[in-house]
Amino acid sequence: MDTENIHGFVESLNSSIADLKAEIEPVLSTLLEDKISHCELVLDQIKIYNSHLYCVISILYCYIKVLGVNTDEHPIMKELTRIKQVMKSVKEVEESLKNKDEKDLKSQEQAKEFLQRTLGTKVGAAVTENMKSPAISSANFKGTHTKFKDEEWETSEKPKPYIAASGSKSGNASRSKATKATTKSNSKPSGKVTKPKNGRR
Repeated sequence: MDTENIHGFVESLNSSIADLKAEIEPVLSTLLEDKISHCELVLDQIKIYNSHLYCVISILYCYIKVLGVNTDEHPIMKELTRIKQVMKSVKEVEESLKNKDEKDLKSQEQAKEFLQRTLGTKVGAAVTENMKSPAISSANFKGTHTKFKDEEWETSEKPKPYIAASGSKSGNASRSKATKATTKSNSKPSGKVTKPKNGRR
């Protein structure tokens, strides 16, 4: 028997055991109940249980293997297979939740794009400084007024009063009648009674 190879295997085994102790020290120094109590999600608790069982069963498997026991038909293989299936199921659940979160995020982005196309504005974190103003400006509701300058008003043609022709008889007669009517209306009664002439009643 080659003793040098045996010594090499033993040294490799000792090194692996030292690495294993360093890895499982945090696990052994803390109670399983304490670790689970700090988990808020049920999925995290299941992952801790699975990891703990997998470590224990793997160590037992290695121990049985070192003893020379045939592990092909040993009950420990069924336990290892069961734990692996549970861990696989947990991983599938995690992937499903991750895809759901990505789908929800994508749906939110599509909703933002729809609002942007429909309203012509951006929403949420996509809002930029030049798009914070309202889509309809207040200038659309202001009336349009035309301001005329004083010069234009002064130079514009003003209406002229009507003046009858001086040579027109109808114009002179109208002014004469208007003057007499005004004088008659403004005169006061004298209080005297005019005596009718003889022969007239």
